[in-house]
Parts: sequence; C-alpha cells; structure tokens
Amino acid sequence: MIDLGLDSLERILTACDRNTLAGQRDYAILRLLMENSLKRQQVTAISICDFDFKTRSLLIQQPYKRQDQQNQPEIISLSLDTATALQDWLNLIHISDENGLEDSHSPLFISLDRANYGHRLTGTAIYGLVKRAAINAGVNNAIAPEQLRFSQEKYALSQDYKTQNGTIIETSNSRLRLADVSKLECENQNETQIEINKSQIRVDDQLTNSSNTPYALAEFNPDILTALLSDKRSLNTRRAYEKDLRYFFLAAYGQKPTETVIAQFLQLNRFEAISIALRYKSDLIARGLKESTINRRLSALKSLVNFAAKLGKCNWNLDDVQTETVQTYRDTTGIKPEGIRTMLLSIKRDTMKGKRDFAILRLLWDNALRRNEVVSTNIGDFDFEGRSLQISGKGRGSQKSLISLNNGTVDAIQDWLSCFETKNPSQPLFYSLDLANRGHRLTGTAIYQIVSQIAQASGISKHMSPHRIRHSAITAALDATNGNVRKVQKLSRHKKLDTLMLYDDNRTNMQGEVSSLLGDLI
Repeated sequence: MIDLGLDSLERILTACDRNTLAGQRDYAILRLLMENSLKRQQVTAISICDFDFKTRSLLIQQPYKRQDQQNQPEIISLSLDTATALQDWLNLIHISDENGLEDSHSPLFISLDRANYGHRLTGTAIYGLVKRAAINAGVNNAIAPEQLRFSQEKYALSQDYKTQNGTIIETSNSRLRLADVSKLECENQNETQIEINKSQIRVDDQLTNSSNTPYALAEFNPDILTALLSDKRSLNTRRAYEKDLRYFFLAAYGQKPTETVIAQFLQLNRFEAISIALRYKSDLIARGLKESTINRRLSALKSLVNFAAKLGKCNWNLDDVQTETVQTYRDTTGIKPEGIRTMLLSIKRDTMKGKRDFAILRLLWDNALRRNEVVSTNIGDFDFEGRSLQISGKGRGSQKSLISLNNGTVDAIQDWLSCFETKNPSQPLFYSLDLANRGHRLTGTAIYQIVSQIAQASGISKHMSPHRIRHSAITAALDATNGNVRKVQKLSRHKKLDTLMLYDDNRTNMQGEVSSLLGDLI
C-alpha cells in the first residue's frame, strides 16, 4: 500500500474548493477520514443529530466484526478544525422539512448530483471523491479512503508537533475562537428559535386563514424562494431548483439564497440583473458544463424572477438571457433483446440480491420504466392478483398511473417479496441490502449501478444504464409492432407523440436510407 506523506495529505485537503458546496462537503469528509480514522461506511451512516458542535463530538457506529453482529455506537472527539468544517457544511446545506424545521435525523453528508440530491452519500461516492481530491492535488498514485485512515497516526503526530510549537498562540486563539463560536452559537440559536416561531405562526395563520379568513383578506408576505418551491409539486423539482439557485447566489453574492440577498437581487434594475445573469452563464460555459446543465440552472433563475414578478417584487425578466441549443434524444439506441436476455440469465436468483435485481431488470425492460419510477414504488402499489403496479409517472405529480405487468414480471416481483417476513404496504418495494443502509429505499444511483454491474458481468460492451434499457425496450416495441407509435406510446407514456417519432426515425435510419439512394444515383 502506498505510504502518503504529510505533504500529500495537506495538498489533498488544500485541493478542495471550499467556495463550492461539493468542496465544503468533501473537505469535511477528508478531515474525518484523516484525523479520526473512520471507515467510509461509518461516514455515510452519520446523521445530523450525531454531530454536536458545542462539545466537538460525533456519534459513530463501530465497524461490524461479523454480518450478524451489531456493535454499540461510540462518541468520538473532534478537533476544532474538523468540527468547524462539519458546521460550515451543515450551515450551507441546511435541509429543512415542509414546516421549515431542520430534520435532525437526515444524513449529514448527502449527494449533490441532480438525480439523487438530498439522498445519503454512499461508500462508493466517498471512494470517488477521495480519488478526485487526490487527482486535483497532483497525487499521481491512485489512493483509496482506507489509505487516509492508515495515515491518521502520522497526520495526528504532525498536528501534535505543530500544536506543541505554538501552544501559547494556539491557546489564546482557541479562546478567542471559542468566545466567537459561543457568541455566534447563541445568536444562531436565537435566530433559529425566532425562525421556528415565525414558521409556526405562518403555519397557524395558514390553518386559521383556510378555515375562517378568506385568502383575499389575509396578509400575504411570503419568502420568495419558499413560495416558489412550495409551488412545485415534485420533490425532485424542488431539490433541483433549490440546488441550482444556491449555485447562482454563491457565485454572484458569495452566500446562500437568504431572503435578504434575494431581495437585493430583485431590487436591481433590468440591465444590472441581465448583466449578472450573463456573467453567470459565461462562467458556467467556461467551466465546461453541458448545455442541458447550463439551461437547467438558468431556468431555475428565470423561474425565481418570473415568480417574483407575479407577486409584484420586481418589474423585469431575464428573457433576453438566451439558453443553449440542445439536441434532445440524440441517441435512442440500446441493445437487442438477446443482450437483455443475457443480462437476465447472468443474475444468480438463489440470493436475495439476485431476486431483487432480477425483478428490477424485468420492470425496466418489460415496462420501459424510468429508474425514479422504480424506486418510488411501495409494496402496497403491487397487486399480484390484478397483475398490476401503480407508479408515480414523470410530470404527473402525486397522481399514480396503473400499469399492467406480464406474468414473468409478476412472478419475479413475487419471488422477491417472498423474502420478506412482514409486508408493510408503505414500505419501499425495493430496498438496499448493504449493512450501512439495509432496509432504506433504493436510490436512482443504486439502480444505475445495479444495471451497470449486471451488464459488465454479462459481457455487454456497450455502456448500459436504466435509461438505456428504456431506450432498448421502446425501440424493440416499435420493431415488434411495425412502428405503431400510438400503441407503443401506451408503453413509453410519452406526453408528446413527437418524442416517440424520434425513436422511430432513429430505428428505421431514414437518413441512411436516403443517403444510400443518392449514392446509387451517381
């Protein structure tokens, strides 16, 4: 195993861009791995309530010795720098429930990608961020989180040596920091309590107004961002908007989107606002982000401005800020049914994981489901007798759609459910089986990894994903129905028939056919 020097450890920490959300999160995780010798599974299992900034302590789960043995939690002490790093990350992310109150049982470290924003970070993700931090720091040799754990003693000795050389200075600075922290904590507690009281008052007023006072007569002075997010029914949409708007205000104002800084932005004149938005767009382009990502972030900003204009908070819009041109559905090709059959046959169905993965793959292929449609289903949504499943379709809010299942899919799901001792209708239909997250609902990322692993084990050369299987299923359905797009639309559940026509055009390759005709003419 490669021995990491102290210089390498310092460079890895310094390489984290702490001006970004990901950088703050990664910095805090790296400090935990280096200073406290934690395993990545221990880091992923930490919840917000496990961290106490005042006492600089953290409640962690001890490593499992055997699969059937669960050790008691342990409280570990944190250095001031590590505790501050955790608190800085917590202040930025600040996950709140629908009443504006923070859920202390939420994971401390969450995913920031669009598909899984807000979900608990996985051990694989921590492996990836450690590798990425090492590359950014110029560490040529590939490293893993375990190497940071084994470097803990060396790093701790280095820190002790530095501490001994600067005892008097560090003591006085610590006292000043603790005084500042105590003052800041007191202010934060007061502000938090005030916000909680305000939130409760708003909730009480809303309940009162809904039952007694007509809306037109009730006072309405909402927080713009809160009101905008409340107007979105989809949880994923709310998370995406909140994340994208946080990126904008961190870039433009250096702070997260509070009510004050949003008001400051909305009070600009039209030309100043467009100038800031154009600079933001230029920065996104310079960073090499994809056109779809840039458009999504600009869309969130425009939605905020348009929503504020509806409430009379500004009198301009950002329509002059043009979005990037994106060619949708450029590649709708997948693999042939023979490839899907190979993937299904490669799954070992005599294990719980095999039964689960087989049922998931049957749903993805037989019904062309999206991965979020799979992970959002509960046990109660499955009807064995009726051979049907209720899914939360894309863009349909809380309204569930009933889809029919074929015999093979029904048997696969029933085989997976036979592993359950008790079946609660509100439990997720598919849950995680790893030790750190056992029993928790599978995430979209987990479905992606399951499909990718099965494809690789089956010798499929093409990169496979859940959506690639959806493409494959729709294309195969068009082949089987001789291009009957109306019939296949019932399977794909596309709102616009034009989208499905793109699949059909790519399937028949009309362009290639016409090119061949032109070539034959000469």
